[in-house]
Amino acid sequence: MWGRRVQSRDRTPRGLVMRGSGSAIGIFGATRSRDQALTALCARGTSIYRPFALLLSDVFTFFYEPASSLDDPKTTGCDRLHYLVMKYLAGTPEYASLRLRTAGRSQESLAAAEEFGHRLLDHLGNGSGNQTKAEPPATVEPNVMDADPVEVEELVLADVARAGSGAPARPSVLVLALRVEGAIETTGLLADICYSFGLSPGQIRAMPLTQRTDLAARMGKSTNLKRFAELLGYWSSLAVSSRAKRTPGLPEELSDVTYGDDWHLFVPQELGALMIPSLRHDFFLRLIDRKILQYDPQSREGQGKGPIIVCLDTSGSMTGDRDISAKAAALALYAIARKETRPFAAILFSSPGEWISFLFRADQVHQNSSTGEEVRCGQLEGVIKVATFFFGGGTDYESPLTEARRLIEEGGTEWREADIVFITDDYCEVSEDFSREFKAAKMRLCIKVFGVIIGADAESARVLWKFSDRVLATSAFDEDTAIQVFKAV
Repeated sequence: MWGRRVQSRDRTPRGLVMRGSGSAIGIFGATRSRDQALTALCARGTSIYRPFALLLSDVFTFFYEPASSLDDPKTTGCDRLHYLVMKYLAGTPEYASLRLRTAGRSQESLAAAEEFGHRLLDHLGNGSGNQTKAEPPATVEPNVMDADPVEVEELVLADVARAGSGAPARPSVLVLALRVEGAIETTGLLADICYSFGLSPGQIRAMPLTQRTDLAARMGKSTNLKRFAELLGYWSSLAVSSRAKRTPGLPEELSDVTYGDDWHLFVPQELGALMIPSLRHDFFLRLIDRKILQYDPQSREGQGKGPIIVCLDTSGSMTGDRDISAKAAALALYAIARKETRPFAAILFSSPGEWISFLFRADQVHQNSSTGEEVRCGQLEGVIKVATFFFGGGTDYESPLTEARRLIEEGGTEWREADIVFITDDYCEVSEDFSREFKAAKMRLCIKVFGVIIGADAESARVLWKFSDRVLATSAFDEDTAIQVFKAV
């Protein structure tokens, strides 16, 4: 079996076994040079299996370049176990299907390679594995570099390995397609979020692996999260496109230069960097962050109006489709705010005294709650928190409006003329004193409030009219409602 330190009977120099264009190797190397998580994974792997970094580079190439093929191990000099792992990947239909979804997508390919690498090391480190047909299991003493090598003739990575008699054997290395698929789906969602909001995809790697793994597990079990992912991408595009100024002329007209990772739009000077060895590494670093200069077929929007604050009801009655739709619309408003360089904050609320606010700044998110706790996190992590946090209690209007007023007053002149979007599916009373004070603050700070009540008519929303300039009553938070919200700010 495989022990803490594993090697094959081959003692030839280790090398790469996947034959590709070389771009994948450059991207993997550039990422590893500055990515702490990937560096730590390679360090852990090397302590268990010496050529692990080369193996992981090949796994990344497999997912990133669908045209890459398995080379002859005799010509590459790769380790036997290395070759068997890659042979398994190349010959398994489930992975062939997955690599079609990761082709040319560096973040998804890195996630797939990382997940595969962690599970493989878990298996190797536990000392479990497949025994050969020719000889009984051998034991390798842990941490002994020169122990007798283990001969590995074949590799079976499946949910359940079958012994020769057909009887079930203990579970084998379950990296396998389900775990890798979960990592790919989660990273795809995070990459889409980054793209929608103009964030660097490098922020995906900044999220702790445990957090990404937990999100992957929840996505696999929750149809709500999958639905949210679909709706967020669509509504973010809808929100931005509904407010964009198209450049006069043909749709294909290139009117500006921006940053991105679309190869067919790269300016010629950037492609020239690939021909110069000293610039190639920097090119791949910028490619990972979508920082390559490219033509933009659509001009950017100019300065928008004021800040956007979304007050979002997360009481128990909002569970399900209402919560999914409202949060997708709230984060689509954040896409508008980023596009128009407007300050943005989201306040989630429920029962009296239950609220949590997220103030989005250029490089981080400031999180505050009614308990007085203050937390700072990256923008991508802040987006995920807004998307997944839910109180599930009652409904109180005064707490979120008080926090919105605090954000505006403490924000100074930059936060004047703010647009507050207040989304709820219930109504509650507000005191006369509060109503009078908030109206005075609205006048002084030039605030406008757009109230949205779901599942009720405008007459039932009489409390919303006490502090709103306009109220939209809708039976469901659908696309038409979302468009009206986008236009209101």
